[in-house]
Amino acid sequence: MEQHPVPRQITTFEFKLIGFMTLHQFIYLIVFIPLGVVVYYLFPIPIINILLGGVVGGTGFVFAFVPIYDRPLEVWIKNLYKRLTKPTQYLFLKENPPIYYLSDLFFVSDPYRVSSHIESEEKLRAYLARVNKTQLSANQINKKRQVITSLLEQKLTKKPITKPQTQKNKNQPINKPTTNDQLLTTKKTPFFTGIVKNHKLIPLPGILIYVKDVNNKTLRLLKTNPHGVFATFNPLPAAEYLFEFKDPNNNYFFDTMKIKVNPVNKNPIEVYSKELI
Repeated sequence: MEQHPVPRQITTFEFKLIGFMTLHQFIYLIVFIPLGVVVYYLFPIPIINILLGGVVGGTGFVFAFVPIYDRPLEVWIKNLYKRLTKPTQYLFLKENPPIYYLSDLFFVSDPYRVSSHIESEEKLRAYLARVNKTQLSANQINKKRQVITSLLEQKLTKKPITKPQTQKNKNQPINKPTTNDQLLTTKKTPFFTGIVKNHKLIPLPGILIYVKDVNNKTLRLLKTNPHGVFATFNPLPAAEYLFEFKDPNNNYFFDTMKIKVNPVNKNPIEVYSKELI
């Protein structure tokens, strides 16, 4: 059985319906050759009527049988008209509005500020909205503030129960109760912190971090917050540990890294995903 090449662009393939001509070629000849005859009889001047009739009839022949760069003449004229009429330069408008799903992203620059991000702002905004709705006066707001501060001071200034001193413990140091300033200044700092981002430097929430020892035993299981930050407050012995990162949704992939943990870790750990897109 003979094999015949099949054209790739089947939709644009035209069959030869009238002899060796396609339907388009036959229409061009039918339209332009009679027009050439009409032009020949309209002009009485002998030489001009022959030239004009030949030009009009030859136009149909050129449209039907003469391609330019393997394209019909009508396609070439159409593309030429588009290139001459449409602009060739496109300007980028810098003041375009951001995409809706990228407008509320939050980028964390300092991972040590874990507890004072958007939650405190939302609480303050909700409180101010309630105050504006009820239209409280300035005196009532000050009274409420005084009540709140007094309750906080009562909680912070609970004195420990101490036995009365006798003559025997004169030389022993007296345990002074801590003041409000001392309690407020004592801040629990994390042992080490880190942040997980993708290749576009966007923080990734919900990433699980397994901290393992040399024997592949899991010592800590951490999870990144909505801003991609993870931290632990329980110290570890100074050594090298395996950090394994996993995405529960399997959208991002990470390498297992060996990181040395010191007794004091000032710099945060920065981890980036390894997706290619």
